[in-house]
Amino acid sequence: MTKKIAISPIALLLAVWIAGIPDVIAQSAGSAADTVTWSIDLSDIVVTAQYAPTHAGNAVHKIRVIKAEEIHRQGLNNLGEALSRQLNLRVSTDPTLGNGLKIQGIGGENVQIMIDGVPVIGRLDGNIDLSQINLDNADRIEIIEGAMSAQYGSNASGGVVNIITQKSQTGQFRFQSRNQYESVGNWNNSLSLGARFGKLLATVSGNRYSSRLAPDDSLRLYETRALPSGETIRNRKFPWNPKNQFGIEGALRYNFSDSFYIRYTYRCFDEDLSIPGEKRRPQFKPYAFDEQYGTFRNDHSLQAEAWLNPRLYLNILTAYNDYERLKSVQRLDFEEGLKTPVQEEGDTTGFSSWLHRSTLSTTAKGRWNGQVGLEWLRESGAGKRIAAWEGGDQPVLSNYAGWIGLKWQAAGGLMLSGNVRYGYNSRYKHPVVPALHLSWQPGPDWTWRASYAHGFRAPSIKELYFNFIDVNHDITGNPDLEAERSRNASLSVDFNRRFGKKHRVSAEAKVFYNVISNRIILAEYTPARYNYQNLDRFETHGLNLRLAFDPTGPFDIGAGLAFTRLYNTWSKDTDADKYTGLFEMQNFCSVDIPGVKMQVRLDHRFIGKEVFFYEDEAGQITEGFAGGYHLIDAALNRFFWKDRIFLAAGVKNLLDVENIPLSGSSGGTHSSVGDSRLLSWGRAFFLRLDIALNSK
Repeated sequence: MTKKIAISPIALLLAVWIAGIPDVIAQSAGSAADTVTWSIDLSDIVVTAQYAPTHAGNAVHKIRVIKAEEIHRQGLNNLGEALSRQLNLRVSTDPTLGNGLKIQGIGGENVQIMIDGVPVIGRLDGNIDLSQINLDNADRIEIIEGAMSAQYGSNASGGVVNIITQKSQTGQFRFQSRNQYESVGNWNNSLSLGARFGKLLATVSGNRYSSRLAPDDSLRLYETRALPSGETIRNRKFPWNPKNQFGIEGALRYNFSDSFYIRYTYRCFDEDLSIPGEKRRPQFKPYAFDEQYGTFRNDHSLQAEAWLNPRLYLNILTAYNDYERLKSVQRLDFEEGLKTPVQEEGDTTGFSSWLHRSTLSTTAKGRWNGQVGLEWLRESGAGKRIAAWEGGDQPVLSNYAGWIGLKWQAAGGLMLSGNVRYGYNSRYKHPVVPALHLSWQPGPDWTWRASYAHGFRAPSIKELYFNFIDVNHDITGNPDLEAERSRNASLSVDFNRRFGKKHRVSAEAKVFYNVISNRIILAEYTPARYNYQNLDRFETHGLNLRLAFDPTGPFDIGAGLAFTRLYNTWSKDTDADKYTGLFEMQNFCSVDIPGVKMQVRLDHRFIGKEVFFYEDEAGQITEGFAGGYHLIDAALNRFFWKDRIFLAAGVKNLLDVENIPLSGSSGGTHSSVGDSRLLSWGRAFFLRLDIALNSK
């Protein structure tokens, strides 16, 4: 399997970007009077949905930040692992499709996953595979819950997750190596180099992740289990598929001055996932059908940030993303050792996108500030499973949008911010998308936030035109889908107080409400045949509580509770409950041992029993239950050699939870839902070694 990297998009990228830069930048770049020098702690700065880089405590949005230090100390490899430990974020698991995400009970098709503001493309079953996003080069993760369509467009109607990568270094040269091994058979290795030549910073990094939990012979084994109902099911004994991931990232950053830089970034990603088939006819000329899935990504981005003067901030971003997923099937004859491709089962599906976004913001010290933004997004798809459309063989969706923001800073710590977005969609009528956010700090310890925002999501090319039909699936796109409309409201209060120089307590309470009209779901329209349809109304609402306490300096403890009520789609046609509730709990404790730079951390998360409804074999709507379960992780880490070497060891999933039990309302298990839902590969011990060297 080979993949050619096209050079022509780079040239076109440069042309589009250069055309979007006003001449005024070049004038301000050489002006010493316009230079702004930062002297603040960058670890507390956020950029997602802000007028300019802002301290997290002063942001009008409630932004949850996961810092790189926390990621490395807990031995987290990818975005799926990092988000799975966050309250009110649910990460699903599939051995073939990877990790999906729900925020506030809303699925991943409504959540925009970004890297440095560039959306990640290539959704499977509506979700970006979070296990494909490595975090070794991440500086932090910024998460905003709730509708963000007013600033980030269609796929952000449920929230955004923005991975901010490392963009600077202190010394002239930098060497960094991160290495982690997990006892179940996982390896994660990365290497990055950086060099500064005057105003030019060049960085390059590569990573490799490998997962193989069992040999091929074991992966071909199937087992038959008896259910309490007397029926049987047949599943693979070892469901986790071997996979190898490779990633490369290179970046060039040129600082014209302290207040103006441009940065070009290239990322490529390659994943090979194997599914060994069951050995058939084992007594006479045995054979098996082996499946192979390849995922390829090539991403280019060019970004400019400039302070045109101390009160005027400009951000320009242009990006090109290319995604391909290849499927191949081979017949393996064991006696001859012969592999024969099954041509009719092979498939290649590709998606590509162009994005240009420009924002100009004022950051004056007065009461009024504003922002204006322009965005162009073009998406296209190709492949034999993507149906032709009325415009040609290759479906193309284009979206042009602009937005205006206004922020008012009143006396008494009151800040009001509003955005209005409007645009043109090549297929759907783009509505006016407003958002209103309020932040009030009545004192140094308190912050109140309230927001009300609309969301808009146009159906994707896959939902409109993608057809997936084989011996196990019959899923077709629906070109008659309506666009989703949503509304989100939230109210939160934060309390942060320090006692002396070491003690600190923080608390948060938040309520939220979401409603989605014309929600797009995958539905069965005839027996065993599915397509995408619109659901009239879908709602979620809930409450989050968090408390963190640092009582003696070395200790840091915290707890969180969440309760979410989810709309039951079956309640419209049956007497089933309109809402089902889900309870979650999160606890953590860390201890810093002074003198040896060692930290011990313990994390616990509880997911309560989840109620769901399904259609049984008799066509009756039946109530079922999933869970609950506990997840516990522990880690011990320490720095050596003046913080150049970092060593960590720990255990993930200490209680060895592999599956979530599923049961019917009578206490038995029904075969239509199986007897369990896959969650994890179980307990895994890990060992991590990081080395970081910087020249002075």
